[in-house]
Amino acid sequence: MNIIRDILITLGFMTRIGPVMEIEADDIGRTVKWMPLSGLVLGGLIVLPFWLGLFAGKFWIQAWLTVAASAYLTRGLHFDGFADIADGAGPYPDPERFWKISKDSCSGVFGVLALVLAALGQTVCFYYVYEAGAFGAVVWIFVLGRLGNAVMSMVGKPMARPGQGSLSMRGADRLSISVAAATTVLLGAFAVSPAVQLLAYAFGACSIFFLFRLAKKVGGANGDFLGASVVLGELAGLLAFCALN
Repeated sequence: MNIIRDILITLGFMTRIGPVMEIEADDIGRTVKWMPLSGLVLGGLIVLPFWLGLFAGKFWIQAWLTVAASAYLTRGLHFDGFADIADGAGPYPDPERFWKISKDSCSGVFGVLALVLAALGQTVCFYYVYEAGAFGAVVWIFVLGRLGNAVMSMVGKPMARPGQGSLSMRGADRLSISVAAATTVLLGAFAVSPAVQLLAYAFGACSIFFLFRLAKKVGGANGDFLGASVVLGELAGLLAFCALN
């Protein structure tokens, strides 16, 4: 029952799909291991109508709706973090200016550009995935993105700044990361080729390394870094699929 509750909390925390529940700070830390599973539910729900034949053959529409549905069902949470990171790091990653800019609720030119490039890039890549009829790969992309969140929670843990992101990082222990990684690898075995998996992990590692270096330079990591890791993780999987198919 505790596992089921933790999974429901993860769905409610990461998406609009899960129920609204009263949770404590420690509950957020236990979501780390279930993040890829939340990606499975999210991706499955998005792909299901297209798998059943909605807009069959109209791959651009399917791709665009996939990105739109992802943004809606996640409340734009990850895209928001991605934009904040881009705004703060865009001019130059001076620690004081970075945190001042990234905490500003207004989006600057770097944040807008990052959102446009990310959404456009995902749409283009999803087109080729749908064209290949790889519905399982679409679902796995969302799983991989949440693994990025879990891994960033682990590497950012020593630099965690106060806030909601630090609650996730607190729960990023070896067991949680192992469960998240095993879930992603196992689901990937049914969705994409081993070569795509390996290349996706390589691209994903590069994005995590970039965020880690940035966090060290600006003296901390918060929830925005976790959100950015999801967007970059999804792009890593999409680029890997498109590169090898």
